[in-house]
Amino acid sequence: AVVSTQSTGIHMEGVVKTRFDTYQNQDSSRSYLSLKKFEVERKLVPERTIKFNTKAVNSFRPSTVSQKQLYTTRAQKEEKLAAKRIRLDKTTVESMILKAFKKNQYISQKNLISITGQPEAYLKEFLSEMCVYNTKAPHKNTWELKPEYRHYESSASKEMETD
Repeated sequence: AVVSTQSTGIHMEGVVKTRFDTYQNQDSSRSYLSLKKFEVERKLVPERTIKFNTKAVNSFRPSTVSQKQLYTTRAQKEEKLAAKRIRLDKTTVESMILKAFKKNQYISQKNLISITGQPEAYLKEFLSEMCVYNTKAPHKNTWELKPEYRHYESSASKEMETD
């Protein structure tokens, strides 16, 4: 074999006549194998495991429903059903509306619903026939009686006097 030294490094030229193999000694190979075995066993263990709680855990979650609303009694449910709005006859609803307008000249629809206790769609039929809806600034979004219904007290008293 010819050995030459060049600027790039050492080079050998020739033919291999015998093969040369190297092995680690037995002590170091055992420690190496045990190290590899330990790494494989560690990778086989799952990263996340399930734990079972033996005692109760206090966890408080925010909720929009209060405890009182959760535990309503049967009587309270019956009261709510009884409080549902039931349609009354036409004359009683009209008189309720007129009584409400005796106190205030301008009333919002929400307040009229609470005063009369009638369903919104049913009440709106009467309001469209008896009242005017204000859409401009000073009394915006309120109802006002039409002129023919405004003087109902004086016209009723005149009729009684003439009879």
